Amino acid sequence: MKRRQLYPSTLACCLLLSLSGCNDDVRAAINPNKATVQGIWQKTGYGTVWQLEKNRLQIFNLNKFGCVRQAEHPAAEVQALTPQLQLSADGNDLSLAQDPGLFGQFQRLTQLPASCQQPMNGEQDSAKNFEFFWQDIQQYYAFTAERQLNWEQLYRDYQPKFANASAEQQQQYYQEIIARFGDAHLVLSSPDLPAIQGYAKRGLFAQVEADGAAGDSESLFSQLDLYHQLLQQQTDALLLAPGLQQTKASATLQYGMLPGGIGYLRLNQLSALSQPDPTSTAPSVWLQFANDDINTAAAAMQELQPWLAQTKGLVLDLRFNQGGFDAVALKIASQFNAETRLIGSKGLRSGSQHQIKLPASNTPYLKPLQVLAGGSTVSAGEVMTLALQSLPQATIVGEPTHGSLSDALMHQLPNGWTLTLSNERYQDPTGQLLEVQGVLPDVPAYPYLSLDLPLQSVSALDRALQLLQAPAAHSAPASEVQNAMRQFRQQFNQPGLAAAVVRKGQVVATFAEGLANIETNTAMTADTPTLVASISKTLLGTAIGKLNIAVNNPLPALPFLLQRPDGQSLNPNWLQLAQHQSGIIDQDSTLFCAIYSTDDGVSLLDQLRDTNQCGTPEPSHQRFLASYLQSGGTWYQSANFAAAGVESYSNVGAELASVALEQLTAEPFAQWSAREILTPLQLHNTFWPEQDFRNAATLYLPTPEGELMPLPRYASSDYYAGMLHSSARDLATYLAAIASETPAQTLPGLSKVRRQQMLGWDQPYAPGQDFPGWFWQRSGDYVGHNGLFVGASSMMYYNKATETGFVLLLNGDGQYWLAPDETKSQAWQQAMLQMAAKLYRHGLSL
Repeated sequence: MKRRQLYPSTLACCLLLSLSGCNDDVRAAINPNKATVQGIWQKTGYGTVWQLEKNRLQIFNLNKFGCVRQAEHPAAEVQALTPQLQLSADGNDLSLAQDPGLFGQFQRLTQLPASCQQPMNGEQDSAKNFEFFWQDIQQYYAFTAERQLNWEQLYRDYQPKFANASAEQQQQYYQEIIARFGDAHLVLSSPDLPAIQGYAKRGLFAQVEADGAAGDSESLFSQLDLYHQLLQQQTDALLLAPGLQQTKASATLQYGMLPGGIGYLRLNQLSALSQPDPTSTAPSVWLQFANDDINTAAAAMQELQPWLAQTKGLVLDLRFNQGGFDAVALKIASQFNAETRLIGSKGLRSGSQHQIKLPASNTPYLKPLQVLAGGSTVSAGEVMTLALQSLPQATIVGEPTHGSLSDALMHQLPNGWTLTLSNERYQDPTGQLLEVQGVLPDVPAYPYLSLDLPLQSVSALDRALQLLQAPAAHSAPASEVQNAMRQFRQQFNQPGLAAAVVRKGQVVATFAEGLANIETNTAMTADTPTLVASISKTLLGTAIGKLNIAVNNPLPALPFLLQRPDGQSLNPNWLQLAQHQSGIIDQDSTLFCAIYSTDDGVSLLDQLRDTNQCGTPEPSHQRFLASYLQSGGTWYQSANFAAAGVESYSNVGAELASVALEQLTAEPFAQWSAREILTPLQLHNTFWPEQDFRNAATLYLPTPEGELMPLPRYASSDYYAGMLHSSARDLATYLAAIASETPAQTLPGLSKVRRQQMLGWDQPYAPGQDFPGWFWQRSGDYVGHNGLFVGASSMMYYNKATETGFVLLLNGDGQYWLAPDETKSQAWQQAMLQMAAKLYRHGLSL
C-alpha cells in the first residue's frame, strides 16, 4: 500500500491487526497437546480474519454487509511467520513471541465466517461498495461522536447519490464525506485515482487551506511539503556552525547546536529510518521492517550519546513529525526516561483500555528538554509527544497536536479500493481522550507562522531558548542593526529611517539613520514624527476597546445614507468594519485621487503626473464617504460593494468607523484620541496633523534620474485610515502599552479583557484571517500592523510568546511611483524585511 507521511502511526497494524469484530463464531474446543498455529483466527473488534494453512495465509476483512479477501500469501510467508508465533496454554490464543506492538492477541474460530466463504471481491457496483464503506465506519470507527458526525444522516444524504455513480463521482462524494471527519488516518485510495485523505484544520494544514491549495490530497501534501521545507530551512539557519547534521545510523535523525550549549534534535518520521517502506504486504516482512526501525532508532540514539553529553539542554523538534511506529516513538522517548512510567492507555471504543508504559533507560538524558510540537505533529509523533510530556525535565512548547493518534485499521472495499480508519482510543493517564483534541502544550506558542519567515525567526524555538535561559539564536548586535540600516539607505537611495525595539513591555533600544529633511540637513531621529500610514487604523481599534463598544451592535446614526446598488441595505456593525468584513471595497483609483496637498487642496496624483484627471479632492471625510457610499455620489459605483462577511481590507471601511466614533463621542476623532490615547501614554511626538505638521519628516520619492524629490505636505479624504504621524519611540511605547502582557505603562480605561478581544487573542489563530481583532493585524503570536503610502513606509509588530517587538519608520517607499519598476520594488521590500528581522532578533537578545 502506498503510504504518505501522514499514514498510520503503526502502518503494520493496517496489515497485521485488521482482525474480526463481527460475526464472532463459537470458540473451538482444542486439545492443547495437539494445537497448532494453523486454523482460523480473529481479533475481536478489528474486522479481519486470518485463515492460516500449512502452505497459505489468507487475510479477510468483513463487516455486517459482507466480506472481502484482502490478501493471500504463499507457503514462503507461512514458513517465515510461523516461527514467530506462539500459542496460549489452551491453544486458543495466538500472539507473537516478541511483539513490537503491532500484533496483539488472536482468538481461534471453529470455521471461517459464512460471508468470507463467498467474498465480495470484484464487485464494482458503486452502491454496494458505499454500503460496505458505510458499514465499516459504522462498526469500527471510534470517534463519530467526538467529531460531531451524524453518520446515519450522512447515509441518508449520500446513499441515493451512489446509485450507478461513476468512479469520478464516487471520488467526489467520498472526498466530501471524508473531509467532514478531519482525521488524518481516514484515507481512501484506489489504483487509478488520487488518494483521499482527511486532516484537521490545524497547524500547516490550516495554512494550506487558507492559501487555497487544499484541492485533492496530492496537491495538499505537495504544498504541505513545501511549507515544511521552508520552515525547516528557517530553523536550520538559526543553528551554529556546522549547521544541521545527520546520524550515521539514520539520516532522519538530524541534530545541531544552538547558542548556550543547547542541542537541537529534529525527528520528522518514526518509520523507514534506514530503508524505504517494503513493497510487499506480507506480515513477516513488515514485522522485520518494524523491528529494524526500532533497532535503528536505538543505534542512532546511542550514537548521539557523546554529543548529548556536551549539551546543557535540548530542543527536540517534533513540529513536522508525520508519524510511523509507536514502538519507535517509545524507544526514542525512553532514552530521556529514568524510570518506567505510565503515559496513557489505548483500546477500542467498547472494551477495556490497555496501559501504555514508557520503559526506562540505563543512561537517560535528564537535562532540561524543550519539545516543539504542533498541528502538523501527527500520529506516532503525537504518541511521542505524550510520552515526553510525562517526563519531569520536559516541557511541550507549541500548540495542540493534530488529534489523530489512533492506529489505523486497513480494510479493502469489494472494488479493490483501500480504506484506513481510526479505531483505537488513546487516553492520557487521567483518562482524557486525546483524539480530536490532540496533546496539549505546556507552554503555548504558535509553531508555524508566516510572519516568522520574513523575520528570520521560529517563534516556538525562540520561546524554548528563553525557557532554557539560553542566548537567542542568530541575534543581531546593535552595530549590525545600525549597519544594515545604513546599507539599506545607501543601496536604495532612501532619505531616512528610524526604529525602536520593545522587550517585555519596555522600549529598550532605538536607532536612526539618514535625514528627516534633506534641504535643511535635519537628521532623522527616534523622536522624529513620520507618517505611519495604515498603522493609523490601530487607534480606531484601540478606541473601540477603550469605549467598551459592543462590537456586534449596529453603528450609531450617520450623517449620510449607506446604500448598495442592488437595493439591499448596507448596515455593517462595528465588528464587520473592524475585521474588514463589511462588504465595502476599496477602489485604488478613487483613493489615489483622494490624496491632496494641504497647502492648496490640489490632487497630489495630478501634481505628480502633471494632469488634471482627478479633479479637486474632497477634504471632508464625511462628504467623501457620502459620495462613495450613497447613491448618486461622485465616487459611487457597484464595484464599491461586495458580500459582507468575507475579509477584504478596506480603507474606506476604516474611515466609516472613524465617522461612527465621532457620532458616538460627539467630537472629532483627532481630538478624542489625542486626549484619551496619546496624552495618557505621553506620546508627545504623535499627532493627526491637519494643517500643523510640526517637525515631521519630509516625505520623498525617487525620480527616474535617481534623485529624491520632496513631497508637499499632504492629507487624504480617508484621513483616519492613514494620516497619523508618530516617532519610532512613541509608536514603540504605544505598541508596548497595548500588546505586551507586562507593559511599563498601561492605557487607562482599557481592561485586559477588552485588550485581548481588541487584538484577537481571545480566540484561536486561524491562518488567512488577518484581522480577528479590531483593526489590529494578527499572525499567531504576532500582533501589529504595517503601512505604505506615497513616500512613507512603516512596520510595527510585537510577539506575545517571546515578549519582543519592533517599530520601523521610513520617510520614503519602494514603489517607485514616478518610474515603476517591479524588480526594484521587490528587492526593496525584501531588504526592508531583512532590516526588520535584524531589529526583531536584536530585541530577542536584550
